Amino acid sequence: MSTRTRVLARRRLSLQGWIAPATLMVTGVFVACGSSFEARIPDAPAGTDDGDADPGAAAAANGAEGGSPGATDAADDGTSTSADAAALTTPSFVSLAERCKLINDRNLDDPSANLPTTRANLRGTDLGIPVVNGTDLFFFFGDSAGFKAIWPLGPESLPDAVGYSGVPYASVKADPSTLCTNLRFLGGPKQSGAGHAVDSTIERDFAAASMNPPAGHTISEYVHNPAGPRGANAFPSLPGDFEVPSGGFSHQGSIYLFYTTVVSPSTVEMKASYLARWTTPSTLNAPNYDILYSLDERFDANGAMHGDFINVAPVVIGDFVYLFGTGAYRQSAVHLARKHLTDLATPGGFERFDATTKTWVPANSATTAPVVASSGIGELSVQYFPAIKRFAMLDQEITGGNNQVVARFANAPEGPWSAPITVASLSDPAFTAKYCCVSLDCTGERLINCDRAGFYGTYMLPDVTVHANGSFSIDFSMSTWDPYDVALMTATFH
Repeated sequence: MSTRTRVLARRRLSLQGWIAPATLMVTGVFVACGSSFEARIPDAPAGTDDGDADPGAAAAANGAEGGSPGATDAADDGTSTSADAAALTTPSFVSLAERCKLINDRNLDDPSANLPTTRANLRGTDLGIPVVNGTDLFFFFGDSAGFKAIWPLGPESLPDAVGYSGVPYASVKADPSTLCTNLRFLGGPKQSGAGHAVDSTIERDFAAASMNPPAGHTISEYVHNPAGPRGANAFPSLPGDFEVPSGGFSHQGSIYLFYTTVVSPSTVEMKASYLARWTTPSTLNAPNYDILYSLDERFDANGAMHGDFINVAPVVIGDFVYLFGTGAYRQSAVHLARKHLTDLATPGGFERFDATTKTWVPANSATTAPVVASSGIGELSVQYFPAIKRFAMLDQEITGGNNQVVARFANAPEGPWSAPITVASLSDPAFTAKYCCVSLDCTGERLINCDRAGFYGTYMLPDVTVHANGSFSIDFSMSTWDPYDVALMTATFH
């Protein structure tokens, strides 16, 4: 078994971005710590005014004004209390359905209806973290493989790609299935690029996400496994295999992304995280990000957040960004931290929530109790949905050797979070009968070569669909690593 195959078996098939022949386009005041909290859930979503992601009002804690995760300036009316929140029941799971496969169809070299091979010279990718900015919906993908002449799958470390909806987010919110034919990718000029040079049917190459280090720092402090030939450091500003976005949000017109860092090209274990900013997001701009600062690390015992925030799911609530974090990859509980948005661009300033004492404490305090005590979580997604007045958490967990997707619900970010609700399980005969491919042929709804691979990387879209009978559906991206693909799924609850 090759080194590359062993790496893939550990996590996912890691699947280069757009490289031009001659040029590279990588185209507050805190509430007093130690106080207890009372959850307040607003009765209705507030309007947005700056294009932040996660529109809608949300719970507040410790006196933080509960506004809309999508409009941080919106005020919480404060009319609901923790007693009202307690009256909300935990939803029950109804069904899982597949809307479509976003990248490839029957196999790795059979493109989906989005035609990524010819439109973006993209063969395969994973993750797909949705962030709304203004009227645009972006998707931040992980390690991305080229179709022809760029970023080959297997011999090279692969960069990250950025997708976007070809229609305004309002259209996606009304019908998420529009993504099945309207997912596009940032890239170079049309009728150009390495792919087009060898195959005229390829319009352009997708753009690789690129990082700029903070003043006084070097890029090698943050990017340890650059894209390109392994160990060659050919493209030092392009995060490569397993150095991927783990969560993102929009604030005041910019998009903020939490990224992971591995040990080295030979040890691709996620060990650190940092925050980067895409200052002027646009479907016409290259994904060039400015690193703001390191967030946490597990290289030693000195992580600023005790090594509990390597994969991070952020949610903007009122004047704060809340971080749901995990540490050791797929071996972690979920911890909670927050920071005032006015201090977002400067290092430090975080405080953590201790689920045992139900208090907020400085980030450098002794280790705090997690809000979700499961020990099998890695990447995760958290959203606040005003339409159902609940927070939702979705993640893949491996428990007792069983690979499953589970959901949890809460009335406040601090919890209490519900018991896990199974959404998909590779040990469920009904799931495998419907979604496992047959003889490496993934026809129809079949997604995974289940004897060789599994699913991971589940990221919820910012809004739910509420049905007339009181049930609601959550749409989410879900990755598979054989074939290397991302599917758009929908889970219905009541």
